[in-house]
Amino acid sequence: QWRQFPSPAAPPRNPPSAGRYGRRAHGPAAAVAAAAKALTPLGLLWGLCAPSFFGSSLLGSPPQPSSQPRLHALSFAASGCGPGTAGARRGASAHGVAVARPAEATSVAADTATAVPPIPTLAGSARSESNLWQNLFDWAQGTGMDTSDFAVEVGPSDLAPGELGVIAKTRLEPGDILAWAPTSLLLNKDKAVDLWGDAVADLEDRLAIMLLLIYERCVRGEASKWSTYWGGLPSFEGDVSGPSFLWDEEDWEWLQGSDGYPASIQMHNAVVDMYDSLEPLFKARPADFPPDVFTAQNIFWAAGVVASRAYGDDAEGSHLAIAPLVDFLNHKAGALQLTRFGNGIVAYSHKHYEQGEEVYVSYGGKNNAQLLSQYGFVDDENQEEAVFLRTGDHLLISEPHAEAKRRLLSELLDGQKADSGIYRLPFRPREWQAQLIPAIRVLALGEDDTPPASVQDLYPTQAPLLESRAWTLLAEAIDRRDGEYPGSLEDNKRQLAAGGLEERQSLGLRLRVSERELLEIARTHCVEQAALAKEAA
Repeated sequence: QWRQFPSPAAPPRNPPSAGRYGRRAHGPAAAVAAAAKALTPLGLLWGLCAPSFFGSSLLGSPPQPSSQPRLHALSFAASGCGPGTAGARRGASAHGVAVARPAEATSVAADTATAVPPIPTLAGSARSESNLWQNLFDWAQGTGMDTSDFAVEVGPSDLAPGELGVIAKTRLEPGDILAWAPTSLLLNKDKAVDLWGDAVADLEDRLAIMLLLIYERCVRGEASKWSTYWGGLPSFEGDVSGPSFLWDEEDWEWLQGSDGYPASIQMHNAVVDMYDSLEPLFKARPADFPPDVFTAQNIFWAAGVVASRAYGDDAEGSHLAIAPLVDFLNHKAGALQLTRFGNGIVAYSHKHYEQGEEVYVSYGGKNNAQLLSQYGFVDDENQEEAVFLRTGDHLLISEPHAEAKRRLLSELLDGQKADSGIYRLPFRPREWQAQLIPAIRVLALGEDDTPPASVQDLYPTQAPLLESRAWTLLAEAIDRRDGEYPGSLEDNKRQLAAGGLEERQSLGLRLRVSERELLEIARTHCVEQAALAKEAA
């Protein structure tokens, strides 16, 4: 079974004291510092702030709380083969767009590359054409691919404006093949190594694929094996909203309070770090990596494509690949995940589909902050919705038994420091039992309670008074978390219902509403459980 990126391990934070962000390219230092503080050594990064696309290596070098983001101007308008002039939607300077950089980065003049002649835009040029699917289908057949099992076509999706999906051409049964891509058509690291050899052999899969995408699309162009496929890809410049790490600071303001806000900043800055890490390779081999093509603009475009369309074997993104045609399948919770065979990647139907229905696969259990940050959409009925609570901000360690509480919480967190603990609050209360419920029982231990030798002793239901205090404590933590959003939930709903918003603004509000509705439901459950326990006492 292939999964499209991992489930979350830990989220970034967005403290209420940080104020309104987005006045600078990626928010003020407080926002980046807050996101950095939330990155905890849980083995891999959260699927938002650092999904398998970004890799666990980011854990070793998050932005430091003391660092000041610096605006590093990179010429986008003059980038060759770019997905359109970055920033044009916001009227940015024709010479460049400000990109946040680490404090130690060296500033480069905004107009350093203005002499580079532009290369015609390719990405997204055919997405609105009525014959897009026929062109893609003819291309696939022309490569020798067996398309006899295909009973679908690509067309507009209801997922979000501008999005494409896969539509059933006939009635489909469970187990029918929706689409598949042979190994010969996969865009993966192996093909990058075939092209550049040892120069890219040590790169992570995601970076190698990004370079391959840019080379095939912008250098080989019409001569590329995938030339027809490029026409179906988004530009992320007005055609679709795109993953929120590609948004600008004005759009990020609409994510305030949500787990997706600092995640977008961290992910965006991670791409800047990727570009920095690749610059020595570009400078050493300009013939292989033309400087007018391998630009920051195209790195961001490729990052968006890989983040939203690549599939990997595991949470770290091993054997990562983009599977043309298969990658047009959108997400639906409960659908089947992709299957990998020796000769390619296959998507199967999980249920009956009628002719004209959109068909789906599952990207794995993801909350809306993950879906928006990595894929660019929100599911208003997402049963996998979850919000995260942080020790110190929401869950408070206090006397009595403070040190014993830290010991027990550290055990619960597999050795992680108790004061940096992050706890998932999912939609289904039964999923709270594994970690969150024992944690609040630890924090609720009072003067008359003897801390147990092991946190395992707090997994079963405890005495009614302790249970009542624990549920009350969790309700208070939820109130603190909800206080980080601007305005009230009803204010957010009224603003959303009033309409007149740009797509990214609407998506940001929908994410906030989705998270806050979960918090409201969870708080009600906590109050009810506290009352029942108090009555039993």
